[in-house]
Amino acid sequence: MSSASFYSAGAFHAAVADECTTFAAVADDFAPTGSLGSVGARSSASFYPSSGVVGSKTQSFVVDSPWTRKPRESARDGEERPSSRERRHRSSWHAALNKRLVAMEDVEELLCTADEMLTGMDMLNTITVLNKLSRLKGAAKLHHDPRVLEILYRIESWLSHANTPGAAEMVGPEIVHARHLASITTALARLQWKDSTPGRLLRVIASIAPPLLTSARARDLSNLAWAFATLDLRKFDSVLMAIAREAVVQISDFTEQNLSNTCWAFAKIGLRHDPLIKAIADETLRKLGQFSPQGLVNTLWGFATLVIKGEECLGKSSWQLINALLEEIIRRLPDCTTQELSNSSWACCRLGVRHDGFLAAVASEGLKKVAGYTCQDLANTAMAFAKPNVYHEHFLQALAHHAGRKMRQFEAREVSNALWSFTIFNRDLVGPDWLDHALEHFLELVQKRHYEGWELVQVVNACWSFRHQLRHWSSLEKTFHDRVFTRVVGALDAIIGRDQGLLGMSEPLEAPVAPAPSKLLNAGPATHGHLAGSVPERLSPLEAARRSAQRLIDELQVDFLGPIFTRVAMRDLGFIDPRDRRQLCAFARAPTVGGPDSSTGSPGWGDVAREAVAETLAQIRQELGFMWFDRFGPHERRVISWISFELKVEISSEASNVPCMETLSERGRICSFSLDEHRAMDKRGLETFARLEAQWKGEVLFTLQDVRKGQEWLQGLFAQHDRAGHTERQALLEIILEIISAIRRLERKSHRGNMAQRESSIELGLFDGSLGARVSGELRLFVCHFCCISCMAAICNFVRRFPHIQIHIDYDDVWKTRLLDV
Repeated sequence: MSSASFYSAGAFHAAVADECTTFAAVADDFAPTGSLGSVGARSSASFYPSSGVVGSKTQSFVVDSPWTRKPRESARDGEERPSSRERRHRSSWHAALNKRLVAMEDVEELLCTADEMLTGMDMLNTITVLNKLSRLKGAAKLHHDPRVLEILYRIESWLSHANTPGAAEMVGPEIVHARHLASITTALARLQWKDSTPGRLLRVIASIAPPLLTSARARDLSNLAWAFATLDLRKFDSVLMAIAREAVVQISDFTEQNLSNTCWAFAKIGLRHDPLIKAIADETLRKLGQFSPQGLVNTLWGFATLVIKGEECLGKSSWQLINALLEEIIRRLPDCTTQELSNSSWACCRLGVRHDGFLAAVASEGLKKVAGYTCQDLANTAMAFAKPNVYHEHFLQALAHHAGRKMRQFEAREVSNALWSFTIFNRDLVGPDWLDHALEHFLELVQKRHYEGWELVQVVNACWSFRHQLRHWSSLEKTFHDRVFTRVVGALDAIIGRDQGLLGMSEPLEAPVAPAPSKLLNAGPATHGHLAGSVPERLSPLEAARRSAQRLIDELQVDFLGPIFTRVAMRDLGFIDPRDRRQLCAFARAPTVGGPDSSTGSPGWGDVAREAVAETLAQIRQELGFMWFDRFGPHERRVISWISFELKVEISSEASNVPCMETLSERGRICSFSLDEHRAMDKRGLETFARLEAQWKGEVLFTLQDVRKGQEWLQGLFAQHDRAGHTERQALLEIILEIISAIRRLERKSHRGNMAQRESSIELGLFDGSLGARVSGELRLFVCHFCCISCMAAICNFVRRFPHIQIHIDYDDVWKTRLLDV
């Protein structure tokens, strides 16, 4: 329809006669529903207000807090407020045009009208076209259409004036408001447009949004957060933090959908803002009865994804909310979809919450709906019951049955999680035929390279006890051995660097010669700069081995070798006591002496260590205050270790052929996790130094610098997250500091020889005798859960620096022993 037909049809005069109160075309009433995707900070009580209730918008609440602002002041007396028409549209004609645009249901008609009348539209009309386009079928494919690009260019040009001086104080229909930005971003999110011109437009919005958010409404804040999360835009922290700060102030105005969408958005984007989290938790508790089943599950999933646990203030608020959500979901289970059942179960598992009543209700309702479970639902639900060790036989059998039927549709991650979950119970939920069917499909995915290393590790460990009954075990074993095991063990062995001595610790004497850059045709400055900066870095063999191992771990995405093959790897590296007969031939098809669930074949010192660790953990559970989260499984902060050793520390003397010697002995003590290396750089080492100084009653001959050196000597690998505080590293660090103290005691006693040479042994971190200090003996380390790749690398670093110490390691699997369940 042309502009002439628009007038002749009487639409304009009808609009004027009706006074056309302007159609809300900027998605004022739009409330997006965040669809849950596949399931994948700083915190301090000082973040929270010292008084008042989060969410109150009264003057008494707005204290001098870093994330709050004063409420907007009302218009001054005598000041005229612009009319609705003046604020929204240039004229009644534009308002009527807006109504007509909203009524269109055909993409081509909408774009033709926009193309014909774009120059006469006001900005609200232009935004309406984009918003309506996002709701029409087939529009997502038109992002390169010239008419669409013209609309985006016009919006971008309009937004570019938002940062001009005095723009914030202006009034009228062309002034940029937060509601406009929310409407544009939600439209782009529905269309899934974030590259090229739409991407540039989103960057403009991110740059101008923060100062405009003080005038935003609750729905605008929620919609903006939802849109950025839906588009998976993770490099716009400034605008998201501005949304979070303003949301804390306006939290009482948030509806249940605003609350659930905001929680979902920040969880999806992976950005944590503690005041917002607490505000959402408190406000959700007040409005829980208004939530839909999807809103309840979205909020639960959001809190689980953000992993809100461990902190005193957040933990308590989150615990109260999680329990309230679970009780409310129990009442709404008949209205929940299969995805909502699965996601709520997964959220409990993720948070470490064991709520038997909730899981029983999910099992009962799930039996009725299990046929509709997707592959992801089946795998996630099985894991949600396996990790807390909640056994509902009929439901788990139903999950296994339907998983077997749909196995060909499973992804590698889902196969891995399902296999682990059904085998960890040891209740014959699945048999060899089921496992062979799963392995056949999994191996096909591996051949297509549709897998990650940890998935292969988890599958081979889960199937190991069934290996003599499985047709596909040989193929699985060979695949794991060639693609993961051999490469990881080789990288760790390179860190040990046997017999390299001082040569392996120091930098190369000559800098490597950079190859002459090849001549490139039409090479610009950027290319020449890249070639000039590509000179190889000078690295010691040790540092080169570390970096090579880190690249391998990043490539394979492996963070452990599992309860079976960790022992095999350690045996190959020389870390297992020869008397330990378990998994002696783990790659063999026939059963071996001592299964993974038994301590048969364990050395005597291992049995002593197990008893001491079990006794300590039992005492910890008795003395432990109420735990809100992490009530089961190998949480790193609860994993403990046991060490014993007999070491001989010697320092040479130039004046005498008889070395000075001291013996260090420990019959057995417990070591724990430490947060010391998770602190700021200038704070690292302080906690360890103070703790050991108190433990050894002030008789310490090491310095804070020695503590930091020891931490550096035990560098691990980054495997999915920082593991610097793990108990194995802390145990070895304590031994290093005892050795340094012993060397300095011997120096004081001897008063002879080259003290500078022995200090260089401490300076370089090598104790093989070549620098004046030699340490030998036997060290025994027991851990209540198998070591991760990072800790294995730290142990290899220790062995490289103390090559004459024979280290023997033993461990258990807490998924079997359940020693860490609270």
